[in-house]
Amino acid sequence: MKQTVILIIAVISGVAAMLLTRIYIQRKEAALNKQYEMVDVIAAKKDIPLGTLLTKEMVGDTLKLTSVPKRSTTGRNIVADQIDILTGRKFQNTVLMNSPVLWSDIVGDEQKGGNLASMIQESERAVSIPVDITSSVTGLVEPNDHVDILGTFTFPSTKGDPQLDVVTLTVLQNVTVLATGKETSRTLMDTAMRGVVRRAGSYSTVTLLVTPKEAEMLVFAMQKGRLTLTLRNAGDVGSARDLSNMNFIYLEKKVSEFNDARQERLKSGGR
Repeated sequence: MKQTVILIIAVISGVAAMLLTRIYIQRKEAALNKQYEMVDVIAAKKDIPLGTLLTKEMVGDTLKLTSVPKRSTTGRNIVADQIDILTGRKFQNTVLMNSPVLWSDIVGDEQKGGNLASMIQESERAVSIPVDITSSVTGLVEPNDHVDILGTFTFPSTKGDPQLDVVTLTVLQNVTVLATGKETSRTLMDTAMRGVVRRAGSYSTVTLLVTPKEAEMLVFAMQKGRLTLTLRNAGDVGSARDLSNMNFIYLEKKVSEFNDARQERLKSGGR
C-alpha cells in the first residue's frame, strides 16, 4: 500500500514537473518571439542617388518593403504606412540598394520654402474655417485630405409666414485640406520623424484650398450658419449631382426612400 502511494505521488510529481517545464518553455518562446517580432520598413529597391526627387510614379520602382526585427528599429525608420508622406521629397543622402530608408535621408518641405504660401498655386487661395470635434469628423481630417463642406442655415420660411426654416446643403465638394490648425503636410512629416503621436481633434480650424469666389462664399457661409466637413476617399474625384437642400419637410417626405435605397445598397454588397 505504501509503495502504491509513493508511486502515485511520483507520477503526479512527474506530470507536474512536465507541465511546469512546458509552461516555462512556452513563456521563453513567447519572449523570444516578441524580441524578434518583425516589422515592415521602407527600403531602397535599387541605389538611390543623392538629390533624387521621388515622384508618385517612381515609388514602385524605387522603394520596397523589407522585414526587420522590431527591436532593431528606431524613430528614424520609415514604416510601411508612412510611404505616402515620401512622395515629392528629395533624398539628401545616397541610399544603397536593400538599405532601409531613414527620415534623415529625406529632405523636408523647407527646401521648397516650407511655408503655407508656397503650397498655393496662382489663382488659388487658402481660407480657414472654424471646426470642432464633430464638424471635423472627430478630428480625423488631416492635411492633404479631400472633403465636402456642408452648411446648415436658418432661412425665412418658404411658406411666407414668420416661421424660420433650418436648411442643410452642400456648399462645396472635393476641397483639398491644406492645414489642420497649424499642422501642414510638412509638420506631419516632422512629427513622424520625431516619433510623436498626433492627438486627434487637437485643432479648432481647418485651412482649405479654394478659388477667390469660393473663398467669398465660405466666408459668407461662416457668418450665416454652421459648416461641417465630410471626409472623402482619396480616389473619389466625382461630384454628386442629385443633392437637394435638406429641411424638415423634405426629410419627412424622403426618409423612407433613403432607407429603402440604403437597404438595396447593402443587399448589393455596399456599405
